[in-house]
Amino acid sequence: MRGHAEIAGAGFAGLTVATALARLGWSVRVHERAPEPRADGAGIFLWENGLRVLAELGLERTVLARSHSAAAWEDRDERGAQIGLRPFPLPGDLRMVTMIRQDLHAPLLEAARGAGVSVETGSRVVGADPDGALLTDDGARWPADVAIGADGIGSHVRDSLGLLRERTQFEAIRIIRFTVPLSRAPGSSGQWRNYVDHWNLGARRRVLYVPCNADDLYLMLAAGSEDAPAVAHPLDAGVWCASFPLLEPVLRKLPAAPHTDRYDTVRVDAWSRGRGAIVGDAAHAMPPTIGQGAGTAMTNALALAGALDRAPDRDAIAAALVAWEQSERAETDATQATSVARLETLFPRAGERRDSWGSQPLRAASR
Repeated sequence: MRGHAEIAGAGFAGLTVATALARLGWSVRVHERAPEPRADGAGIFLWENGLRVLAELGLERTVLARSHSAAAWEDRDERGAQIGLRPFPLPGDLRMVTMIRQDLHAPLLEAARGAGVSVETGSRVVGADPDGALLTDDGARWPADVAIGADGIGSHVRDSLGLLRERTQFEAIRIIRFTVPLSRAPGSSGQWRNYVDHWNLGARRRVLYVPCNADDLYLMLAAGSEDAPAVAHPLDAGVWCASFPLLEPVLRKLPAAPHTDRYDTVRVDAWSRGRGAIVGDAAHAMPPTIGQGAGTAMTNALALAGALDRAPDRDAIAAALVAWEQSERAETDATQATSVARLETLFPRAGERRDSWGSQPLRAASR
């Protein structure tokens, strides 16, 4: 089938399904509420499953050129003592790389436009209907063979289709994300080029240290919401340097107003209703505890494009969407459940070593 798709959201999932459909001969329009599509946030992890999607789209080499592949993932306490080591490549030669979010988003956007996708900026989608149409805040109705909500955790498409079961926000932990120049790091090899989770178990504070390319270092700070000195605005560099003295070179100058949020999940009753569908965070937002948010979204988005293109006609699309969910949802739910469960054991226990990934993250990566 060669049809027409209207898509809400020019993020990773929306651009993946848009590009794949356009290359299959569909006409595709993406609605993006921002004046210019771009990725929010700082750094991002991409496992093997996400890299396979990029390879399918012909973008793997471009994205990897502005990425970082570490020799190992380490866990260290506040004194620098190593409490975990997981070398790369992963079992089964599965890869995991890091990059600045915009260095993943920009090639996806360019590929979509190059495939003929129309990207409507400043277009605010407020809903959808099961007949396969998006609705925008100017009162317009955009009919299509399929309407897709890739509009994030607060999805208007999902909610208007009545698919939301529950949205959970984990209030106990506040996370603060930003990038600094990698040149601040004191060494050019060893732990300063690995991914390192630093833990201060006494203060219950965390610094995730993530090189993203030759220039950029992604830092994620985490502390309890009640830990006022650690989560104050503007950030107090002295508080964090005192908790992690080995990281003083990269923590001594912090941005005044970095991206701050909490962990969220979304659970839905179904991924579609009629000829309206949801994908990515709209359908299965998960905490970033195993780094599978983007990879899972892109994997499901690529599978969605294939399922739609196999539908023989418009009347078969609703059934194709159900079949797509049946094919992908069990693994997605398991990945989300593991991400949520990791919150319960986020901080290491005294004397615990972390030398294994566990089976579900590796299973998710191998999809």
